[in-house]
Amino acid sequence: MPETPEIETDKLQEQIAEVHEEVAREEAGRWVRYVGLCAAIFAVFAAVSALRAGDLVNEALINQIKASDTWNEYQASRQKEHVYTVALDELRDRGTRSAALLHGYRRQIDKERAKEKPLSVEARRLEEEAGAQVGRHRAFEYAVALLQVAIALGAVAALARSKPAWFVSMASGAVGIIFFIRGFLL
Repeated sequence: MPETPEIETDKLQEQIAEVHEEVAREEAGRWVRYVGLCAAIFAVFAAVSALRAGDLVNEALINQIKASDTWNEYQASRQKEHVYTVALDELRDRGTRSAALLHGYRRQIDKERAKEKPLSVEARRLEEEAGAQVGRHRAFEYAVALLQVAIALGAVAALARSKPAWFVSMASGAVGIIFFIRGFLL
């Protein structure tokens, strides 16, 4: 009767090593799937951010053009007021006694003065709105840039099997999503 049974441990060790390698491959495969999922989510946020950034810069440009037009209308009203005032003063200097003519010029002067305040208020409002839209546009621009960095780092992490690169990718993506949300809140 043998004291210890003879078992080939080499085969068992090889089988154990194979099982460990298989488990490690499955875990690595799962991890890479999460990298791909994060990249897809970041891509969606980046696409929406890019669209919104484009819309906002166009809206800001339109509002700035409207503000410029409103300021032009304001200046035209001021010039008309000046022309009517000069004409009224000239009529007075010549000694015109026509009350109807003098009253007509005064009415035109008052009409042009009445336009000035609302026009300046509207022009300032449009300028402020354009400025706010540019600020929101910048938030979405930053979001796009950070999300693109996150996607690129995620690809590098998956190819190099580097979890630290993935963590940096996640951090960049999180900050990009914060800028995305900020763009809607500004």
